[in-house]
Parts: sequence; C-alpha cells; structure tokens
Amino acid sequence: MQEYTRTKIVEYKGFATKNRVVCMQCGEKFSSELVSRKKSVCPHCSTKITVEKSRCTTDKQTYYTAYAQIIGEYQVIRYFIHYCFFNAGYQAKIGSSEIMQHWIKDNGKCETVGYNHYVNIYCDSWSGDWEIRQEYSNYYSYYRSKYEIWPDKYHPNSVFKDRYTKYGINANLDGLTFLKAIQVIPNNPRLETLLKCKQYSLLNLFTSQRMTDTYWAAVKICIRNKYKVKDSKMWLDYVDLLLYFNKDIHNAKYVCPVNLKKEHDRLVKKKRDIQRKQAAERKRQQAQEWETQFKALKGHLIGIAFQEDNLTIKTLDSVQEYLEEGDALHHCIFTNEYFLKKESICLSARMKGEPLETIELSLKDMKIVQCHGKFNQPSKHHDKIIEAVNKNASIFRKLYKRSKQLQTA
Repeated sequence: MQEYTRTKIVEYKGFATKNRVVCMQCGEKFSSELVSRKKSVCPHCSTKITVEKSRCTTDKQTYYTAYAQIIGEYQVIRYFIHYCFFNAGYQAKIGSSEIMQHWIKDNGKCETVGYNHYVNIYCDSWSGDWEIRQEYSNYYSYYRSKYEIWPDKYHPNSVFKDRYTKYGINANLDGLTFLKAIQVIPNNPRLETLLKCKQYSLLNLFTSQRMTDTYWAAVKICIRNKYKVKDSKMWLDYVDLLLYFNKDIHNAKYVCPVNLKKEHDRLVKKKRDIQRKQAAERKRQQAQEWETQFKALKGHLIGIAFQEDNLTIKTLDSVQEYLEEGDALHHCIFTNEYFLKKESICLSARMKGEPLETIELSLKDMKIVQCHGKFNQPSKHHDKIIEAVNKNASIFRKLYKRSKQLQTA
C-alpha cells in the first residue's frame, strides 16, 4: 500500500522562485527554465512534478487508501493512512499505517475494528489499541460515522463480492464511501447508472439530493455525449439557468459546455440584468404612491431654477423627473430613491434642455454631497456647475429655514 501510494497517489510538487525550482521528491534544486505550463520533470530523480510559485521549502500531505478482500462470508475493507513529509535538501518520507477495518455480512451488518479515531475541527488522529469499536453509527443514517472513511483510492488489486460488483461497486469507487454505496446503489437505478458511467461528482450530489426527471434528462445527455461533470453543484445551477432562459436541455450544445464556469457566469450576469430591470419596473409602478410622499417632503423646494450663461440648473420637481434623469444619465438617482431623502434636494444641470449632471445638495449645511454626469462621470462643465450651485445655495437656505419655522409654528 505504501508503494502504491508513493507511485500512484502522492502529488509531487516543486516550489519555484524566479531563479530556481525545489523538487519536493528528492529535495534537489534545478533551473526554472525547465518548467513548462506549471509542469516539469526533475533532472535529478526524473519525477514529474507540479510547479507552484512559492518560497516554501517544506510540505505535508495526508492520504487515505483502502484495500478490499473477501474473507469467508465477509466483505472486508481495510483502510490505511499515509503521511507524506517533504523538505528541501532531503528525500521525501512517507509513513503508512493500517488504521481500521470494516467486516460486512451479506445482510448489511457491519463491525468495525481498528484504532480510536479522534476527530474535530482542530484534530484528526488515530490512536489507542487495535480493538472492536462500538462507537459507530448505523450507515443507513444521513450523517457519516467517524469510522466511515472516504479513501482517496482503492488499491487496484482489491476484490469485491459479486453482489457488489454487479452494481458497479469496485476498485474505481468514488463519490461515495463503500458503506454508503452498498446502502443506496442497489435501491436506485439512476445512482447505479451514474456510478457505472463514472459521473462521481453527480453521484455524490444526488445521493443526498433528490434527482428530478428534468435533471435526469440533462444527465442522460451528458452520459450520451461522454461529458464528465466535474463540478456538480455549478453544473446543476447552470441547468437551472438554462431552464430559466427556456433553453433546450435535451441539446448537448447547452448541457455540455466546453467551459462550464464561463457559461455559468455569463448566464448569471444575464439573469441579474433581467432582475435589475424587473426591480426598476416595479419601482416605476410605485411612482404614483411615491409622488404623494415626495410632494409632502419637498413641495416647498420645487419649482426653483437659475441660470449661469447658457447653463440652466433646476430642481427635479416630481418622481417622474427623477426617473427620466436617472434613465438619461444612467445613474441610480431613481432606483436608490433619492426623492425620498429628507435632508437633501436633487438638482439637474442642463444645457439646451439636455441633462448634463445631477447634483445632490444637503439641506443641513447647504453643501454639495455629490455631482455626477452620465455613468457617474463628471461632464466638461463640472466645475462651472459646482460654482453655480454654491453661488445660489442661499435660495434653498432661505426656503428651508422658512419651512422649518412654519413646521414649528
């Protein structure tokens, strides 16, 4: 098992800086010129390594493997743990130990023998004496027992009973623990199909989540086109997006994208744009209700306008004007409901009737809070607009003070 892990499972890395690469298998250094597409072959030990940019000189990896045997009437699964230590300048060290065995009868009854497994968010260790462990959960329950291990690989010489291999449960098992597999696979033909087609990511997902006929139709297209789903959660979200946009999920063009993440993100963005438009439309429909509130809040400050040369600056006198201003300059003055802000008033700077910039003026200190043009960018008349507003701020100060006095009276 140690030799199998060393040659087939361990991921050998190389840590690279600008001038050198350290092979974590033999500990030797070599030139970074030998690296191509983050891969290289160490010239000292001939090991294929994955190169990462890092100044690290040490690394540690932990793997679980399993070996299946038939002993008498029992299906026995033996589990091993492998600790791999890497240090620059030294040969890699791999320590292996058998930690546990499952002895399973044909009726599904399972006994566990091995070391005590101590596991929490800080620690995962095996210790104590080799003995029968009573602390194991019924593997028919939803949550896994701490003695239900999901190995990285089964040894290729593993032997399984015919009652399991006929369902596709063999040394290639992935996506499920063995105990979970012998529970769910025989009773669910769809999961059996996923296992035999090596759709391990989907198998793991649909073991705990109901597979609808709609999803299954899309899965069959993937299987038919030999498309391997590697990220089942993202793929499922992607199928939901296809359904949202009424795309044909019986078409491999949609269901089997070359770049799943790119297509997923594209549809997410498209849906968000639609949702924003729908939210804006709902706000448009509320405009009449808001109009009453706006008149109550800002009625004493509307209808004001002043001119500087060919530049006109006026108050926005209705919710509809806020809407038109936001649409014309592509900013959020309407969607963020600036017309309902109690302590500020919004003005529109215009030239020949066309909006140039929108100004938010504080009614507390009569200072400009913000002044933006199209797409929140300043126009070429920005400085002139600010100067004009500051120059005429006294108009709003007088009206605001008068309204406060009337409210007090």
